[in-house]
Amino acid sequence: MTLDTHLYKYILAIETATPVCSVALRKPDGRMIEKRVEGTGVHSEKTFMFIRELMESAGIGAQDLDAVLFSNGPGSYTGLRIGAAAVKGLLFGTKISLYLFPTLLSYAVRALPDDGNASQTIHAVINARRNHLYIQKAGADLEKIGKPAVSELEQIKKELNEGDILIGTGWDRLNLEPNDKIGTIGTEGISATSLIKAFGNDRLKDYFEKAEPKSFEPHYLTLSQVNNSRIQG
Repeated sequence: MTLDTHLYKYILAIETATPVCSVALRKPDGRMIEKRVEGTGVHSEKTFMFIRELMESAGIGAQDLDAVLFSNGPGSYTGLRIGAAAVKGLLFGTKISLYLFPTLLSYAVRALPDDGNASQTIHAVINARRNHLYIQKAGADLEKIGKPAVSELEQIKKELNEGDILIGTGWDRLNLEPNDKIGTIGTEGISATSLIKAFGNDRLKDYFEKAEPKSFEPHYLTLSQVNNSRIQG
């Protein structure tokens, strides 16, 4: 997909795939403002509120948005469902472009090191049921990006190397030791601003999927998929 993202002035991004509820707005001058909260059951109240507050703060209405970005899973069924409902309601009857982006890959964007050390691997993870995590791996320079999968904890631990970075939820279940020398970023690193950063990254444009607001569905993964242990997305 060809995206000329510099033409988009106001971009709204929504992240609800985990206990983090984050909504961000990029203004024409490139600055981003964000509303964010973390907790159980916060999405139903805060998602719609944050969207309204950010647009009021910028002095715009829904009709002024050029694009909406949505973190499309995998993740919490409830959080994704509420986020999708917010998108559908906001864009109903409009011609605003909706772009979906893989949740795990957006986490990898947040973990990119400043020095671009290509020897590091970023493991973006989200807690799954039983002894599994949703996982997607990416090189620190984004030259190599793996497919999302569901993998067992022990298998993930075997694939970690010194200097690698784990970001997301559920990685604490790996019971890492200090001498493993693995960098970790928890829920503090989950933000809708990562979607906006990805949208402006030439190497990630092909990972965005343009969708119809009224008919799209988030990427829910079922228990049967977890039972199969290794699901490619």
